[in-house]
Amino acid sequence: MKSDSDYEKKELLLNAAKKEFLEKGYNKASLRTICASAGVTTGALYFFFDNKADLFAAIVDPPINELKKILFEHFSEDAEFMSNLKSLDDIEVDHSDVSDMITEHIYRYYDNFMLALNGSENTVYEHVVDDFVKLLEESVPYMLSGLKGYTSDEYMSHWMSHISIDAYIQVIKHEKDKEIAKCRLRSILNYLTKGWIDLVMVKNN
Repeated sequence: MKSDSDYEKKELLLNAAKKEFLEKGYNKASLRTICASAGVTTGALYFFFDNKADLFAAIVDPPINELKKILFEHFSEDAEFMSNLKSLDDIEVDHSDVSDMITEHIYRYYDNFMLALNGSENTVYEHVVDDFVKLLEESVPYMLSGLKGYTSDEYMSHWMSHISIDAYIQVIKHEKDKEIAKCRLRSILNYLTKGWIDLVMVKNN
């Protein structure tokens, strides 16, 4: 059983590793430097983590999986809403609440997401952007499948999914102020939502 001291050592290692990965990226990060910064031995590191990849995953994986959970819950709610629509005119355009929820989560774990975006070369996370594009690309047709007469346009779904993910990435990479980012991303998401709706209107006319 791990003691309080063990959990403290693990947190020290995670904090030191985050700093090292942010400064040098995954490839150039040194486990020796991480251990020295945390004030623990390499043996202590291997008590908690299998290797460097496992240590990196412990930093970036939980926030990424939580973001996916937030998105899946939103998609499920929207799918239920869409299935009960009587008219396309009733489609909800204002997604400010979900945009704020996503932004809050990203900025709560800002460094973790920056690691996944900028410092994950040669890890399983180096294609994280493509993973989120695929998630959106697969989820939007699912959300819209309840609409009478709607058929999925794979090309447009892929194109719009890329635009949506890229828009978020551009804002969070260049805007450190969370509240400014919130305002910008609300406008962007609502604009993109209107774009999706226009595509749906065309498909149903």
